[in-house]
Amino acid sequence: MTNELKRYYSDLRDKNYRLWQKRIAECEAKDGRFRALMDEPSRVFLQVGAGRLSSAAAISRIAQNTAERKNLLISLGLPSDYLDPIYTCPKCQDRGEIGEPSKLCSCALKKQQELLLSASCINDRETFGNFNEAIYPSSEQKKQGLGMKRFCERYVAALPHSEKPNLLIVGQSGLGKSYFGNAIGYAAIEAGVRTFKSTAYQCIQDILSGIDAREDAVAPYVSAELLILDDLGTEAMVPNVTIETIFRILNERAAAMLPTVLISNLDREGLFERYGERVASRIIDGALTSIVLLRGENLRTRIR
Repeated sequence: MTNELKRYYSDLRDKNYRLWQKRIAECEAKDGRFRALMDEPSRVFLQVGAGRLSSAAAISRIAQNTAERKNLLISLGLPSDYLDPIYTCPKCQDRGEIGEPSKLCSCALKKQQELLLSASCINDRETFGNFNEAIYPSSEQKKQGLGMKRFCERYVAALPHSEKPNLLIVGQSGLGKSYFGNAIGYAAIEAGVRTFKSTAYQCIQDILSGIDAREDAVAPYVSAELLILDDLGTEAMVPNVTIETIFRILNERAAAMLPTVLISNLDREGLFERYGERVASRIIDGALTSIVLLRGENLRTRIR
């Protein structure tokens, strides 16, 4: 379990404990007998521990105590379980783990996905599930789109150990490149892959801000289990920053065999012209990268 998840469940238990204590105080204000009833289980356990009460007698007293408490709650018009411990997830009792050996509870898996999604800059609209083939203006472009969807789904299914870890999606504007990039990221997060998505423009802005703050802002781009870098070629060309940053990201991720999805309007010649041999050769490295070229009509400017 990540530290972020641990903090979430610790805060959740504290929140529910305070709510439980508030309910106890509310009931005590209505009927003073509640304090003795709530304290009785602790007294019973102490007596058992001290050897002054048998297990059978303890079970009987706890059962009697529970019945009295529930009857008193009902008499006050409250649910009989109103003073039971409060859990957002009764299955794991807000600990996030179940079983022996322990594994993440279904609630923790869902929360982990939410945390990953919120930190990834990935939206929940552009997904494989929301893919609409009717948007394509021709059967040829529709066939291309469906084939791209299947290819991207296979890419995600193979993460994080696909034969070629990198994917380069190229083509003119409005062909769905960013949609497929986001869909890959969303599906990867659903599979538990820690994913980070950004535009190349935002990447360089982050680096410049990091330089001003004397921080290593490139770390999230290098360390993410899956990086999706959109709009490659739109970033500012800052001397001694842009080329060096993109080279470092690609080089360190390649050395660690971390999968990277790059999305660009630039073709092979455009990549070499903009970034030079050292960077462009890494972008299109056939040993590490699958390259997909999308063609067709701009879907954004279609008149529907």
